[in-house]
This record gives sequence, structure tokens and C-alpha cells, in this order.
Amino acid sequence: MYTVLLTSFSDFFDTPGEVPFMYKKAGYKVVVFCCDTCWLRSNSYYDEWIEVSKDKAIFVDSLIKLIKEKGSEFDKVVLLDDETIKLMNENIIEEDLFVKIMPLNKIENRGMLSSKIGMSTVFEKYNITTPRYLNFAEENDFEAIGKKIDFPVLLKVDFSFSGTGIRKCEAPNELEDKINELHDKKNIVIQEFIEGDDIGVEALFSGGELICYQAARVLSYMNNKFSFTTRRIYFRNEKIEKSLQQLGRSVGLNSFASIGYIYHKERDSYYLIEVDPRTNSWMPYSRFTNNSFIDGLKQIAFGKESVPVLNKKNENKETEIAIFDRDLRRCVKTKDLKGIMRWVFNYKGYWRFIPLYDKKYFSRIMNKMIVDLFKLKK
Repeated sequence: MYTVLLTSFSDFFDTPGEVPFMYKKAGYKVVVFCCDTCWLRSNSYYDEWIEVSKDKAIFVDSLIKLIKEKGSEFDKVVLLDDETIKLMNENIIEEDLFVKIMPLNKIENRGMLSSKIGMSTVFEKYNITTPRYLNFAEENDFEAIGKKIDFPVLLKVDFSFSGTGIRKCEAPNELEDKINELHDKKNIVIQEFIEGDDIGVEALFSGGELICYQAARVLSYMNNKFSFTTRRIYFRNEKIEKSLQQLGRSVGLNSFASIGYIYHKERDSYYLIEVDPRTNSWMPYSRFTNNSFIDGLKQIAFGKESVPVLNKKNENKETEIAIFDRDLRRCVKTKDLKGIMRWVFNYKGYWRFIPLYDKKYFSRIMNKMIVDLFKLKK
């Protein structure tokens, strides 16, 4: 049986909660490597749990030791969140170990992992279409920046996630003010702001080759357009597909990736904004589209013949999807009564997105919702 080792250091990050479900449904043996409070354990779809300490150094040493001693037992190792990727990238030296554990098969591109500066450098190296950017150094002249890049710009902290480290700046003086608010002024990317549609993409790669993907227009954000999303419409697009193929082969993507584009309508162009080579919360919901990642995982493990023939008639069908707990929390927070009614009256089949398939996961997600909603009322 094809065996996957899923691992996550963070215990506050809920995305890993549904990932074992995808692998189990694809026919894998699922082993999870995490602490006892990690979301990886909040489901009924893993076969074995390897407990590990919450201490960073012990976590890193334990995972490296496990792979060195028993790596042959795992056909695939998947790091599920940014913090885990950053930890391992900072501590792995040997190339063979890097390729076994990390989500890239080209160690020379490791600078892009959990680093926006490194990512921008790698994009430039391979002539990948992105908004113009500058890597900021504390001694930079702010007026000079305005001559090199058009405003408005986005100020991005090097290591951040879910939009927490992004600020929009309309002019050099505003950029200066917001940079001065930061504790670390040496690891910053200044990126041209392109007005357009946010396109969220999830993709699965193996050895640099694109296996499957899905793209989406964003319908709702939790807070603002730099925060995480709660509702999307999924679709297929040939330009995005070709861009993903180039990206995967150039960079050496070798696992799941959460990818962001901006679509500029007048130029009819997709600008690559970021690539996080990890899972995200939308990937398990691909089962509600015609491009399920479960089928992609089957293809990797068992070959194309294991995947059902796609119904070409519905290949490009658009599908609206919402994440149950996120969207309800957004509705309560923003007093979106119309949004609440979508869930009450099963708008477009929204009830199917409630994770009732797993009582263990559903229980924890409901507890999280109750705690979060209670905080909102304070």
C-alpha cells in the first residue's frame, strides 16, 4: 500500500484537519506525525499516529531521525503548514533528505520556501510573470522607491500567512509610515499593486509536473482582500494551466501548492502573486468539482488508469463552494444576514459543505466556531 507521512508542527492551524481524508479516500496508508493537540489528529482518517514534542528543536530532530532511519517506509512526506516548512528548511542540509521531506525537488530553489523575498528572487530567475517588486533595505530612500515602482504598492513582511503581513500603501510617505511601524525593517518586499480579480488556485505536482488543479474567483473574504477567503467560484482556465505547468517545472514543485494570481482584465493577463507549497483548507472541497485532488493522489500512487474518465461535458462547469465554519463566522462578524440565510435554506446545496462525514472533525470544528463566536460577542 502507498504510504504517506503527514506532519504539522503547529497546533493552532486548522487546515491539516481534513487532509488525511483526501489521502485515505485515495487509497493510501496515512501516518500522522504531530503533537497530541494538532489538528492532524482531529479526524478519523489516519492509520497511525507518531507523537512528537511541541518543542521546535525536538520536532525537527525527531522528524529528521525518523526519515533517516525509516524513510523507506514512506512513499511520500508532506509538510502541511508554513511554520513546519520554515522549520525544516532551516535545518536540512543534505540534498537527498531535502528532496525526501520538502515540497520541492530542486534544492537550489529552497529560498522561496516561507520567504516572500526568496520567492520574488526565484520568480525573477525563471522569468515568471509577476507584478514588479523591490526588496527593501532599511537604508533605502523612499522617494527613490517611487521612481523605481509605481504606487500604490503592497508592503509584505517576509514571513507571514493569511494576509496578516500585507499592507497597501498609496504613496511614498504612507509607505515610510507603515515601514516605521514594523519591528523588522530588513525583510520586506514592496510589490506593485495591480487592480484586478483575485484568483485562488490549488494545485498538485509530482516531480515538477502538474497533476491536477482548480482555480477560483473569490466571493467573500473574512476581513479584507488580504485576509483568507470564505466563499469561492471554481473554474478551469487554459492560461492558468499553462502558467502552472511552467511554474512546476521551473521551480520543481513536488507536492500540493496554494497559489495566488491577479487577473488584469484590460491586459487579459494573470500575474503570479505568491506560491505556498503546502495544503490549504479548500483542497478537500475539490471533491465537489470535476477536478478532485483525491483522483490526483490516486494517479500519483496507482497510475492514470486508477482515475475515472472525466466527463468532458461538465469539465468546465463552474462550482460555488463555501467553507462552513469560516463563512458562518464571517456572516456573524459582519452581520451578513443574507449570508446566514444561504446556510439556513441550503442555497446551491451549501449543506453538503458541512463536514458531517467525520464526527471527530465536526466536533472540533464546532467547538472552535463556538469559541470564536463567543469572542466576537465580547
